[in-house]
Amino acid sequence: METGRRQADTSMMYSKRLMAWLTLATLSTALVAAPKSIPHSPKASNGEPFRSFRMLDANLTLLAQQQEALIAVFNAAQVGSRSEAANSGRRTTPSSNMNSTAAGIVLVAGGLERLYQRRHQPFGVQMFRALRIRGEEVQRCVSAVAKAQTRSAAELAAKRLDEGIVSLVVQFQAAAGGYGATRCSTGAWTCCEPKRSKDLLQSERVACMWGCVTTAQTCTGFLGPRIRQP
Repeated sequence: METGRRQADTSMMYSKRLMAWLTLATLSTALVAAPKSIPHSPKASNGEPFRSFRMLDANLTLLAQQQEALIAVFNAAQVGSRSEAANSGRRTTPSSNMNSTAAGIVLVAGGLERLYQRRHQPFGVQMFRALRIRGEEVQRCVSAVAKAQTRSAAELAAKRLDEGIVSLVVQFQAAAGGYGATRCSTGAWTCCEPKRSKDLLQSERVACMWGCVTTAQTCTGFLGPRIRQP
């Protein structure tokens, strides 16, 4: 009975994780196909948040790979006869790797949060604060996995970690989704306009849609780069 419950939980976790990473894979394609008319300015902030989106996408992809390594440790522990202390030791490396990657995500999201504070664009602050907070939650979940002293505690921590990563990916998609398809004319600004609360997807704390505005003042969300002459 217990084995059946664990298998059902594992199947549900896999389904959620698969949906999240399929979403991320779709977004990664969009990031690669992003408008080429956005220049690489000497001032890094001029290319934001698109520059940071590419960094976050790379970190999330790496986090997925590291999570698979952690899952492999759990699978080995379920069929092996090692002590929990030995299993805990085997979780140390993948947990440490995931914590480092999550810290990088928090750092980038926090940088965008501060950038939009300087730009006096509250919606951008709200968007990237939400992303930073979810990154910090992943860090706490990773720490719980690493510190778990029993198998049941480790499995519960791993489940919460999985849910945290799914929420992080969903919130990233809420900020970056669709920007690669935006085609603005020369001189226009890219702008992420807030979604109405009734249009938010499950797990989205705040979300927006990328489009074009002719002047920066008409953007009610937060600005991305201005499209300049190639």
